[in-house]
Amino acid sequence: MPLPGFGTITNFCWVFDLVISPGSITGNSYFFAAGTSMAAPATAGVAALIIEAHGGSMKPSQVEAKLKQSSDDLGKPGKDEFYGQGFVNALRAIQ
Repeated sequence: MPLPGFGTITNFCWVFDLVISPGSITGNSYFFAAGTSMAAPATAGVAALIIEAHGGSMKPSQVEAKLKQSSDDLGKPGKDEFYGQGFVNALRAIQ
């Protein structure tokens, strides 16, 4: 997959799973972070996009189903210990 300024990536590159987050231990700064503290706000944002794309009103179970159906399944097929239900895909979720 060619990326501007990066060339072609042929190996798994974990750095693309990180997000930039404000704050630091020593003062006002930014840092890269990963994990559930970064996944939860991303998923909440995609859930909001799903609800808006469907007229502003959906049952929680419908939002959950759309999140699962539209996510990128990484690792082993289906839910697994490392990737859980996968990686949210905002574009696929609102189509």
